[in-house]
Amino acid sequence: MGKLERLQAELFHPNIKVRKRAVEKLGAVGEHGAKPLITALRDEDPEIRRVSAITLGKIGVPDSAPALIRMLGDSELEVQRAAAWALKRIGVPAIEYLISALHNYDPNVRAVSAYILGEIGNKWALDPLIYVLGDQVETVRIHAALALGKLKQYYAIEFLLDALSDSSPKVREAIAKAIRNIGEGAIDQLEEKLKDENWLSRVDAATILGRLENPHAVNLLIGALGDAHKSVRQEAAEGLGMLGSRQAVPALVRALRDRAHEVRAIAALSLGRIGDPRALPALFERAQDPHFEVRSYTALALGKIDHPTSDDKLIEMLNDTSADVRAQAVFSLGERSVTQALPALIRSLDDDSPQVRGYAANALGQIGDPQAIRGLISMLLEGDEIFADLAQSALIKIGRPAMPALERHRLTQNRKLRERIENMIAEIDSMYSPGGQKKRSGRLPSLAEAFRKVTGRLPRLEDVQRTVS
Repeated sequence: MGKLERLQAELFHPNIKVRKRAVEKLGAVGEHGAKPLITALRDEDPEIRRVSAITLGKIGVPDSAPALIRMLGDSELEVQRAAAWALKRIGVPAIEYLISALHNYDPNVRAVSAYILGEIGNKWALDPLIYVLGDQVETVRIHAALALGKLKQYYAIEFLLDALSDSSPKVREAIAKAIRNIGEGAIDQLEEKLKDENWLSRVDAATILGRLENPHAVNLLIGALGDAHKSVRQEAAEGLGMLGSRQAVPALVRALRDRAHEVRAIAALSLGRIGDPRALPALFERAQDPHFEVRSYTALALGKIDHPTSDDKLIEMLNDTSADVRAQAVFSLGERSVTQALPALIRSLDDDSPQVRGYAANALGQIGDPQAIRGLISMLLEGDEIFADLAQSALIKIGRPAMPALERHRLTQNRKLRERIENMIAEIDSMYSPGGQKKRSGRLPSLAEAFRKVTGRLPRLEDVQRTVS
């Protein structure tokens, strides 16, 4: 019996040490040892499978790739990692097998195959990885996006931009990272695209630039604020806000007087995100803009800029003729917990707009002043379940000062309301230590869901962004 045949036989020896020694010796044989080692990948012991995978990677025979790909779905993580390492070591000759594995029934195999293709970095994987951006499994989409970023092929950007609408924040984060990786090497191409005759190409360029952490991108986007097409100017304004550069403030202030209300609105939004008080005088002017959407986004922006005069202007905006503007002003005042707005916010509980009333209840809970109790109790008792949820959350946040008012209604004949009030009292009691100190703020778990049901909710700053934060 020759040496190779003897080592093959030892792979089936009952003693694991003998089998492991055989694997190591087969590695020294070279290419001729690959076939027995592929058999050893099926060993019942994970350590034998792991060492066999590593040894195959060192030998680097492309024919072992299909068997190694199967090991990406192994029950043991260390075996999976060894197989992935081996496939990366084999490199380009394994690409065709890895591309096929992107359609494997096992999502783990698909995800790791995408990862390895990114590590190998061959452009032949470009289209298959783009296709996998639509996979049903989150991890697969994440690894496909990250792999595309490592390939750094400009061609992939438009597909990554389309995928930014993914429902998963983790996928969107991976996509944004990929776009940054590709774009950093494509600044010159993006600059040329901003000069393209087709306005859609210029919009795409501005969109990508807004997602690059590159100082040159700021300058290019400032220039794009003067584009002939409003969609390009709007995308440039949004991108400058996402980049957060104070250098862009003067240009965005000028954009607040753009002829298109969409551009003025997004310029206000971006100035809010940057948060520079230098923008306040111009934003105060936009508080009287003819278009309600600009005034709404101005209210949002003022809520993001920490300055006392912002609070005064927001209180004024509670009298705006547009319910959307009043709602956004209420929301911003609540986010900033502006106590001087308390009387106006309490009056907002009776606003004609359900959107304003919902935001007002939430704002009053954030401020936590007992003066709001009476109005919130009225909202709690009025019978609408959505607003009762919002009032409940606010009253719990106010805490113990709300207890006497709740106790007065504890014996109501309405069973559902009675149970709600009893739960509120128990929740408030749980917020305090035996010594009477407040331990934590109350929070109704269903508040977010209830808030989404309030009709006509304005988009907040994070809702209009298309990146991952």
